[in-house]
Amino acid sequence: MTKFVFTTLLALMISSCSVCFAQPEILKGTWISVEQDLIEIITTGRDSVNFFSNKLLQEDRFHLFIFSDTLSFQDIYTHSSTKFKIEYTDRYDLKVISCNDSILIVRPVSDLSKKYFQDRPFISLKKKRYISDKTIVFEKLVYHSIFSGPTIALQIDSSKNLFMNYINTSWDGKDGLATGNYSAVLDDETYDELIYQLQNCNIRTLRFRDIKGADSPVISLIVYFNGKRKHLESIAPPRISADLVSFIVWRLCNYAKLKPTNDKKKVEI
Repeated sequence: MTKFVFTTLLALMISSCSVCFAQPEILKGTWISVEQDLIEIITTGRDSVNFFSNKLLQEDRFHLFIFSDTLSFQDIYTHSSTKFKIEYTDRYDLKVISCNDSILIVRPVSDLSKKYFQDRPFISLKKKRYISDKTIVFEKLVYHSIFSGPTIALQIDSSKNLFMNYINTSWDGKDGLATGNYSAVLDDETYDELIYQLQNCNIRTLRFRDIKGADSPVISLIVYFNGKRKHLESIAPPRISADLVSFIVWRLCNYAKLKPTNDKKKVEI
């Protein structure tokens, strides 16, 4: 991995890629490493909310300030010990070594950022839209959402057949679909978007942190691809999977062509 980082860095320097020290717009977006480090830059300033996570699946949000070639992710807070009158700032600073529209290489330079990224000398990331893995051959996806809202068991296969068991848990049964089984055949556009999301979330190496709690739904994904089965489960899926999970929740679970069915298919757990 270290050899890859330095080789990539050297190649970028030799090819005189677009350095973005004075071009913060180039930095905006989600950047991901092969080890599942993530830097998500949305906006800058004191009111900004940005994210990063490391290969240990620790995930945090920060304000972001850009000082020349340094990205300063800051946690700004007060404390009861000083009666909330004194403001404290924890800085997670990353020096931009090089970047273009697809690759970002940074070096942790503050004590907190060095610790956060396990004292690694460089972090090499690729913009999310460029990590597409076209070798992924989709076979089947199973999605479960349990507690805190409707209980959903959804399955879709490579023939575009969608099946969903839906249990309405709202107090009056009027919020959402009626309890029952539903089915549909996805249109090409929706199915193609599913494939795109699966190919753009590092599904081969994707990991969920084992977090459990009572106030959030347990999200479970089972993905069959290239003859393999991958099972992921957490109440807090990592941000690298946010687009995929959002697509499943808002596009598949709410697919407009879903119709009630008498099919009592049992969805895999």
